[in-house]
Amino acid sequence: MMYLCTVACFLLYCLTHIVIANTTTRDRATRAAITACRTFHSTTSQPDLECWERLRVDIWMSNWNVNTTRCGATQDLVEPCQCMFEEAWATCFMRLTFEGNRSADYYCTDVTMPENCTEPLPGHVVQGPAEIYYGAYAIWNLVQYLGNWNTALTAASAIPAIETTLKNPNSAASANTLLTALMNQYGIDGILFSYLNAILTESVQDAGNQVRPTSANAQVLLVELLQSTLEAITSDWGSGDFMLLSGSGMLLNDTGETSQILTGRLSQQ
Repeated sequence: MMYLCTVACFLLYCLTHIVIANTTTRDRATRAAITACRTFHSTTSQPDLECWERLRVDIWMSNWNVNTTRCGATQDLVEPCQCMFEEAWATCFMRLTFEGNRSADYYCTDVTMPENCTEPLPGHVVQGPAEIYYGAYAIWNLVQYLGNWNTALTAASAIPAIETTLKNPNSAASANTLLTALMNQYGIDGILFSYLNAILTESVQDAGNQVRPTSANAQVLLVELLQSTLEAITSDWGSGDFMLLSGSGMLLNDTGETSQILTGRLSQQ
């Protein structure tokens, strides 16, 4: 009996030390991964999407939106503010990100001019935590993403695909359903589109919901819908739409959706 107790205690002792050793190794690996996320020297490599989760950028950006002061209609000189009056949160975030680089643009709500939302390259953003860079990159990629869709859907090569989709009575009841059908058929990043479609069908209200798309007005309505979508996501943090799209670092990943790819796919009808 004494022998069995001794063996059991010895095995428990060994197992405990193995568990502790494994836990310590994992903790060290986690700390090393977080340190790597906080260090980016290259101006050419894109951010690692896993860093979004490791750094909990979603929580950091939520805190930023809660704690960042917004100016009144007349700027308060007694208590200086950070975001200008009626400035979209995403535009304010990018403007502050580039505070030391006055050549940058700070307008991130216009789907027709995505170049006005400057790419946040490492080394060209303000000094601060890495979350600034990852948050700015996600905003920039979203603007480029919808901007590419806008360019593709307004091109002449998209007309055959739009007209074909309009013939389907189940997909042409509104600009929302038309865009959703086009994205589902010609989209490349299925996961991201599934979240964007949820925002389009549940959150965004625009003229496309009242006017039935036709061959003559479909492209105009699609532009209005894309524009209102971008404005809603980048202006209203409380809706949660940005966090839905950026979850798990999806907006840090290069979707590969250039205007050329989209227009090429749309024209193959």
